[in-house]
Amino acid sequence: MLQRRPGIELFVLFLVACNLMFSSSLLSQKNENLTMERGSFLIHFAASDSAYARQAGDILAKAYEEISFDLDIQTDETFNVYIMPTRRSFLDALEGKLPKWTGAFAVPSQQLMVIKSPRWDRSENYRHTLVHELLHLLVHNYLGVRDLPRWLDEGMAIFYSGEDRWKTDVAVSKALATGSVIPLSEVDDVLKYHRAKADLAYQQSFSAVFYLLTTYDIEALREIIYSLKEGLGIDEAFRRATGSSFNDFEEEWRNYIRRTHKWLWLYEIDNYVWVFILALTVFAFILRHFHNKRVERNWRNDDLFEPLQDEPDDP
Repeated sequence: MLQRRPGIELFVLFLVACNLMFSSSLLSQKNENLTMERGSFLIHFAASDSAYARQAGDILAKAYEEISFDLDIQTDETFNVYIMPTRRSFLDALEGKLPKWTGAFAVPSQQLMVIKSPRWDRSENYRHTLVHELLHLLVHNYLGVRDLPRWLDEGMAIFYSGEDRWKTDVAVSKALATGSVIPLSEVDDVLKYHRAKADLAYQQSFSAVFYLLTTYDIEALREIIYSLKEGLGIDEAFRRATGSSFNDFEEEWRNYIRRTHKWLWLYEIDNYVWVFILALTVFAFILRHFHNKRVERNWRNDDLFEPLQDEPDDP
């Protein structure tokens, strides 16, 4: 019979433990880098975001069908969707090339979009974000190397995603009142703007696309995109779609917002009234405080300098 050697048994147990730890580590890594295929989409996510990945697949499949039908664009491409599991991973993905206020982004040349996981970020509407970035991917994939004006690109993305925060007519009204409406061609530089100006650029983009659709219908939008794909310039594309050059269209849109948005900023005047009342109340309180202090100081001075009267002699 062989004798047992405690040292060897301990060594074997150590190897088994190491093997279990290594296997557990691999399993953990695998679960943190999962991929789900849904139609034209490969969705990459962490295990903790499995439910959001399934939801993304449903949202993207439905939006893909709607946008493709409306704009009459088809593609055989497969798009990669990355759901960032942490704030740090999303910031790393930005690589310092996009402003920090970026909520999500798409890279059409690589057929991918990067979004935040709703598990840790509640500032964005998940469906809106997915559809917004999908519009960018589909249209740019259809156009290839052809340029698409940024205002048209962002305006369509907002229209299809249904993002209410950019449908703020009051913001455009305020821009009219202050003479700060941004020329549509300058929206191309939106990523260089500070947050407030960028917000206005997105709001104007939606307003211009909404005017285009309500005035000339979806056929005009299709014609513009098709003409750009053919290599025509923006002026010729708009002449085909609307009968007017791009500059004429922009002036039409400006006239439209002047007629419909000019006084909308007055809807928020009640907010300014309450601020004014509050400021007036505080000002009155301060004046009253200093008035009381001045009266008290005068009383003290009167008491200090009041002449002493001689006491009457005793009888």
